[in-house]
Amino acid sequence: MIKTYLVMLSTDSSLTPSMLSERAATMGGVEAKETCYGLMLEGEEERLKEIVAELKKMDPNRIFHKVRGFRIGDPRICRAKRGGGPRVGYHMLAVEREALKNVSKALDAGELPEPKEAEKVKIGVDDLRRLAKEGDAEAGPKARGGKAKTEKGEVEA
Repeated sequence: MIKTYLVMLSTDSSLTPSMLSERAATMGGVEAKETCYGLMLEGEEERLKEIVAELKKMDPNRIFHKVRGFRIGDPRICRAKRGGGPRVGYHMLAVEREALKNVSKALDAGELPEPKEAEKVKIGVDDLRRLAKEGDAEAGPKARGGKAKTEKGEVEA
């Protein structure tokens, strides 16, 4: 399935977007567009994951990625097709990029715990009923569609 990834450099990285672009181009198999903050990569998801893993090896704590909702050159957000100006979402992206240097510092210091895989726990029917009943009681009569008492009397919820 074709996906588009946004690869972003932290502001404190010694790498440049062109360095990332050159590395991605040598690996091939995806379309890459250099941006002021990093790259946009588009291609088959498995190939993208391989390339992003290789790019991260260049500076593991300062290269970040996420899925982009629009393809490269999508006319709905492409500046050239909209007549210029910042693209939709650019200002939020700028804020996120500024925060990445703090994430990088935490990664360098080893302050972030290793992610754990959630354990699956089986629950019995009786326990499920009890939990649902407790949740219903906590929600109060208004959430259950009953009557709620006020200073002026009962009110239909």
